[in-house]
Amino acid sequence: MRQLIRGSFILLVATIVLTATASGAGKVATIKAASGAMETGVGFFGPSTDAENATQFERIRATGAKYVQIRMYWRGIAPSGSTKPAGFQPADPADPNYNWNGYDMQVKGAAAAGLKPIVSITAAPRWAEGSFSGSDDTGAYKPSPSEFAKFLTAVGKRYSGSFQGLPRVQYWAIWNEPNYNTFLSPQNANKKSFATNWYRSMLNAAAAALHAVNPGNVVIGGETGPFGVRSTSSGSANTMPLVFMEKVLCIGEKVNKRTKVVSFKSVCKTKTKVDAWSHHPYTQGGPTVKAKVHGNVSLGDMGEMRSVMNAALKANHVVSRQKVRLWVTEISWDSKPPDSRAVPIALETRWVSEMLYRMWGSGVSFVNWFILRDQPLESSLWQSGLYYAGSSISSDRAKPVLRAFRFPFVAFPQVVSRKTVVQLWGRTPKSSSGNVVIERKSSSKWKRVKTLKANGSGIFKASIPKPANTVLFRARLANGSDQSAEFSLKTPKHPWKGCVWGTC
Repeated sequence: MRQLIRGSFILLVATIVLTATASGAGKVATIKAASGAMETGVGFFGPSTDAENATQFERIRATGAKYVQIRMYWRGIAPSGSTKPAGFQPADPADPNYNWNGYDMQVKGAAAAGLKPIVSITAAPRWAEGSFSGSDDTGAYKPSPSEFAKFLTAVGKRYSGSFQGLPRVQYWAIWNEPNYNTFLSPQNANKKSFATNWYRSMLNAAAAALHAVNPGNVVIGGETGPFGVRSTSSGSANTMPLVFMEKVLCIGEKVNKRTKVVSFKSVCKTKTKVDAWSHHPYTQGGPTVKAKVHGNVSLGDMGEMRSVMNAALKANHVVSRQKVRLWVTEISWDSKPPDSRAVPIALETRWVSEMLYRMWGSGVSFVNWFILRDQPLESSLWQSGLYYAGSSISSDRAKPVLRAFRFPFVAFPQVVSRKTVVQLWGRTPKSSSGNVVIERKSSSKWKRVKTLKANGSGIFKASIPKPANTVLFRARLANGSDQSAEFSLKTPKHPWKGCVWGTC
């Protein structure tokens, strides 16, 4: 779940140098920047009727997304109460004590629309938590890794593709924002970090269970929220996401105060079983904005997470049969309209294209947008949909940001050898190869500049001389079936720095 964000954030200048030390680590496949694919997904916010769900899934597929995020609450499926029921078999997906509610319907609907579900699991039943004093039960308190593994075995089998005709789910995200006390507690105990070790145990148990069901299952760890504090004696504090990641992966860092160079070293020997690390890099400002304090991670800081993961890979701290990936599983901006305090829709449209480009440049290969449609303005802070909410789902209207999300395209002027060039980058709507025509606006007409060939992942890029008297560029498919939003060479003079999530 997105968190309320306050204050403003400035750029943090740092050069990241990998100096991971590991004996016998050998050559590893590290995460590279500005290479590979840029795939997308959209968060599903339901459930509704079968027909309404089908409409939402069809619209998600039409955004160019290949994935849909479905949030699953362990607490809502498992039996309630403080004591596990007698005779309950938690590893059995057919146990009558389980209540799968609308999840079967959602998974079937997603598959029918040609989408790959990413099931994000969080929230423990009371009987699977540790004993605690007091009445504060906002976050899962010491959820049992062994009981969690049994549940993952059940859910993995249920959506294995061979259970009661249900489709297969391959992608599993483990615990929403575990660096926040509202989701996993305590964060600290006895003046020491607690949640990081506990989360690693949960993640390893979940990965072992899911990979035992099918070795091809993809286990997504992290899911971290963007802001926290470095250390505290309080168990209720939120942990900085970069610090949380380093501790989970047994990597330590040292920052040279003079040069700002960061070096990494191995600080423990426990390995982490994970196939992708994910983060929610919300920010107040545009795609290049960095967090004010090192250790927090906004959009502009994703390269630091890549460096930490690469250090862990080189130190042989990560166990995976796959090439480990860096993902963003939740990101968005609220728009104006409908929220008068949010990002003006024209600026957000520019930011969405640039966000995907910057993430690709940071080594992120997947970005999930939160959410498909705005929620009611009078009762919700969530106005980050790709659709304006109508009186019903069928009457929703697409926002201009939808075009930018489906067909991202950017054009940035740069001076190279004293000459101004325009750096172009984009991705085709279906992430497929083909010819793309780059056009510039001259007077009131669009004129062809160049035809580019998108690669097998739909990525196209080039550097061209800057045409005279040109401000606006766009890309369109050569067959004329789709075109990107316009992108201006002029960066907005006064970028939006207003409220996020309705707060100032």
